[in-house]
Amino acid sequence: MSRSRSNNKIRKIVDAAMTVLLLFLMAYQVTGEAAHEWIGMGMTVLVIIHQILNRKWYGALFKGKYNPYRTVATILNILLLLSIALTAFCGMAMSSHAVPFLYGVAPVSFARAMHLSMSHWSFVLMGLHLGMHIPAMAAGMKLSSRTRAILTCIFTFIGGIGFWLFLRNGMADYLLFRVTFAFLDYEKAAGLVLLENLLMLSFWALIGAQTAGICRNAVQKKDTQRNPLLPVVVILASVIIGILPSLLFPSANGQSSFGGADWSAPVKEAAKKEEQKENGGTGGTEKAARTDDASEKPAIVSVDDGFMPIQGGSFLMGSPESENWRIDDETQHEASVGSFFMDPYETTQEEYERLMGENPSTFTGDDLPVENISWLEAIRCANAKSTDTGLTPVYTIASDGVTWDLSADGYRLPTEAEWEYACRAGTDTPFNTEKSLSADEANFYGHYPYEIEENYFDNSVLDAKPGEYRQTTLAVGSFEPNAWGLYDMHGNVNEWCWDYYGDYDLKSVDNPTGPASGTRHVYRGGGWNDFAKNMRSAYRAAGQEDLKSFNLGLRLVRNADSSRSGSLTSGGAALKAETGGKTLIAFFSWSGNTRGIAQEIQSQTGADLFEITPVDPYSEDYNTVLMEAQEDQHKQARPELSEHVQNMDDYDIILLGYPNWWASIPMPIASFLEEYDFSGKTIIPFCSHGGGRFGQSLTAIAKLAPEAVIGEGLSVHYSGGSTLPDDVTAWLELNGIRSGPSAGQTASH
Repeated sequence: MSRSRSNNKIRKIVDAAMTVLLLFLMAYQVTGEAAHEWIGMGMTVLVIIHQILNRKWYGALFKGKYNPYRTVATILNILLLLSIALTAFCGMAMSSHAVPFLYGVAPVSFARAMHLSMSHWSFVLMGLHLGMHIPAMAAGMKLSSRTRAILTCIFTFIGGIGFWLFLRNGMADYLLFRVTFAFLDYEKAAGLVLLENLLMLSFWALIGAQTAGICRNAVQKKDTQRNPLLPVVVILASVIIGILPSLLFPSANGQSSFGGADWSAPVKEAAKKEEQKENGGTGGTEKAARTDDASEKPAIVSVDDGFMPIQGGSFLMGSPESENWRIDDETQHEASVGSFFMDPYETTQEEYERLMGENPSTFTGDDLPVENISWLEAIRCANAKSTDTGLTPVYTIASDGVTWDLSADGYRLPTEAEWEYACRAGTDTPFNTEKSLSADEANFYGHYPYEIEENYFDNSVLDAKPGEYRQTTLAVGSFEPNAWGLYDMHGNVNEWCWDYYGDYDLKSVDNPTGPASGTRHVYRGGGWNDFAKNMRSAYRAAGQEDLKSFNLGLRLVRNADSSRSGSLTSGGAALKAETGGKTLIAFFSWSGNTRGIAQEIQSQTGADLFEITPVDPYSEDYNTVLMEAQEDQHKQARPELSEHVQNMDDYDIILLGYPNWWASIPMPIASFLEEYDFSGKTIIPFCSHGGGRFGQSLTAIAKLAPEAVIGEGLSVHYSGGSTLPDDVTAWLELNGIRSGPSAGQTASH
C-alpha cells in the first residue's frame, strides 16, 4: 500500500511538473532558444518517467470493457503521447544547443512545420487530458451542489477568456499547418505570456472536464443521472464568451474573420509598439549610430500609413576589412542621414497591383512581395502611391531621366545610405541579428549560411547551420523584425535604392545620394535564392534601370525632415547598344553542362564559339574544385586565361555562359570581362545551376562591365534536360536574336 501511495505521489509531482514546463515551452519569447530546447529535453524526460509510472495502463489496454469514459480517455492519451513524441523528435532535428548532433536527422523544413503544429496539438491535448481527471478529483472533495455550480460558472468564464486568447493569438492556424513560423510578441511581459498560456490551457481543461462528465453520466443509473445538457451548455457558454469580443470588436482582437484569427496580429502589434519608440528602436544604437540632437532637426511626427519613424543619425557605412566575404566596393566610412519614414514591409503584390493595375511577379500571392520590377517601375509605383494618398509626387519622369524633388512629401525609394542605416538598426556586424543569419530568421538559400563556403565539409564551426531553402518568396513579415521594427531587410527580395552604383564619395557623407551619373542603380538586401554572404548589411548589388528579376522588388520611404530642398536628376547616361555586328558565344565550363548549353545555342544561331579556359585548370575532383572555386572568389582572383579573342571589336553581342559557383561567377569570367572593352556591347548571360539560378552573378557582371547593356539571362538547371532546345529558342527570341546557320564557327584566338 505504501508503495502504491508513493507512486501516486510521484505521479502527481511529475504531472504537475509537466504542466508547468508546458506553460514555459509555449512561451518561447520568454525563455529564448537555448532555454526552450533544454526545457523541451526536460519535458521529454518527464514524459518517459510518466510512461514508466503508468506502465500498468499499457498492460490493461486489451483487458476489460471499454465504457465511454475509458474509450475517450484512451484515445486522448494515445494522441497526446504521439503528439509529444513528434514534437520532441522534430525539435531535436532542429536543435542548436541541447542535442546539436541530431540536427538534420529529419528534413529541417518538415521538422519545423511538424514541431510547430504538434507542439500546439500537445498543448490542446494536455489541457483535455488534465480536464478529464477533474471530475474524479472534484468528487473526492465532496463539494456541495451550490459550491460546484459557483465554481463551474467561474471556470466557464475563465475558459471563455482562454478561448478568446486562443483565437486572438492565432493558435488554430498553427494546429492546421497554416503557419510555418511562430509569430510572437517579444515586447509582452513574461508574466503576462505565462498567464495567457495558463488561461488558454484552462479552456481545454474545461472542455475535457465537461466531456468526462458527459461520459461518466452516460453510465449512471437513471435515478442518479444529471441533466446531460448541462455540460453542453457550459461548453457553449465558454465558447460564446470567447467569441463575443471578436464579433463586437474585430479590429481590436486581431481577427481577420470569425473563426480565423489573423496569424500576423502579434507581428503587427509588435510593429505598432516599435513605431511609438522615439528613436525608431532600441539596442546597440550607441555602438554604431549617434542620434541627432532633437533641437537641431525637425521632430518626427506621427503618420497614419503604418511606416516606421527612423530617427536620423550617423553610422559606419560599409564593412571593415576584417569582415569575411566583403567586397572592395564596401569601403567603410562614417555617414549621416536625416530622419525619414520607412515601410516596415516590402511592397506587396496586392498593393502594387492596386496602384499600378498589374502584377508582374513570378511568384503570385497578395501578401508576397512584388518582384520582377525594374528601377523605373519602382519609381512609378512610388509616384502612384503618392497620388493615391494625396501627397506630392517626388519624381518627375521624362525621356531624358528622372528628377527627384527633395522637398516633396510623397513616397520614394530610399537612398543607399538610408537603406543600410535602417537595415543595421544600430548594429555594426555583418547582419542586423548581430550573429550569423539562419534560415529561421530570413528567407534565403538556407543551405548556404554565412561562411559555409570555406567550411562546406565541416560546418560544425558555423554560428548558423545549413537550413531550409524554400525556393520562393514568403509573405512579408514572416520573420522577426530588426531592432527598429523593419521586416525582411535581409532576404526575401532585393530592394531598389535611388543611387547610381559607384565608389563611395568619402567627402560627401551628409545625406549622401550616390554618384551624379552612372549606368547601374543599387539594390540591397539579398533575395530568396541568395547565399548569406550576399545578404550582409554592407553588400551592394547593382543593375541597369530596366533590370527585372524574380528576386528584385522595393520598399518605400517618405521624408520626415522638412528642411530638405532642391532636386537631383538621374538620367542622361542611358546605355545604347551597338547593332549590326556579329554574335559571340563565350563560355566557361567545368563539368560540361555549360558547354552543352553553349553548343545548343550555337546550333540555333550559328554564332562564333569561344571557350574561356584558365592556364591552370581547376581540379577534376568535385570536392577539390569546390574549395578551389571559393578560394578564388574569396580573394577575388583573376586566373590567367590560356586563349584570347583577337577580334573582339567585331562583336556587338556576347552570349556569356558560366556555371553558378557559390552564387556568383567563376573567376575566369571576371578575367575575361576585365580583358576587353565592352562599351556599347550587349552581354546576355546564360548559366547552369543546381538550384540558385543566377545568384548574384548578374550584379557581378554588371559591375565588371559597367558600359555594357545586360540582356535577359537564361538560367538552366544543370544540363537543361529535354526542354533545353525550346528554352534556348524562347530565350533567343526574347533577346531579339535571330536563328542562323546550323553550324557555327570558332572565334579567332
